Amino acid sequence: MSSSAPGPRSSRRQSTRRTPWLGVVLIGLALVLLFGAGFGLSRLIRNASNGGDASPTTGSSQSTSNPEPCITTTVIPGADLPKPDTVTTNVYNATDRAGLAAATADELKSRGFLIGTVANDPKAKTVTGVAEIRYGTKGELAAKLMTFYIPGATLVNDGRGDTSIDTVLGAAFVSVAAQSEVDKALAEPSPSASGAGCSSSATPMDSTEPATDSGSSTTPNAS
Repeated sequence: MSSSAPGPRSSRRQSTRRTPWLGVVLIGLALVLLFGAGFGLSRLIRNASNGGDASPTTGSSQSTSNPEPCITTTVIPGADLPKPDTVTTNVYNATDRAGLAAATADELKSRGFLIGTVANDPKAKTVTGVAEIRYGTKGELAAKLMTFYIPGATLVNDGRGDTSIDTVLGAAFVSVAAQSEVDKALAEPSPSASGAGCSSSATPMDSTEPATDSGSSTTPNAS
């Protein structure tokens, strides 16, 4: 009784069965490598065409954010200001023109203002401009009202604690403005800008300066 061993023909059959699967695997690997190489090449070409600058999306969104706008509204200057009969003003003469403070105090009284002290300037300053309106925080609106009656006056915050103001007449002062001009200026609409996008620019009415005695004069003035 003889045993038969597998011959060369059966070995060839088994090898031919394995060969197609190996070829499929090799072809798949080749396609993956080819796809990866093509994708990398396309990225390189795209970066080169854009100049090589790729900005992150988060940074660009921050850099292009819009600033807050500057809003302009129309306001009536006299809308928030007090009435003359609620304002107490001292009237001081800072010139050598006799009787200037007394005459001006009478005129302001006829317009409704409450008059306090009428005298020469107690600070003995030489005021070369129209006038100085001295006030504290509580009298700021009253001081602004007085600038409509004495156009060209300079606002000076001297840090006082009450609501009174000082109307200090200077060398360039001529007279109190006519009531018709005051009423027109108080009622005339004017633009007012507000918001973070506005440029800060001080207007003559809003300008303040600390009171100093550096320019004082010892020459007595006539009230």
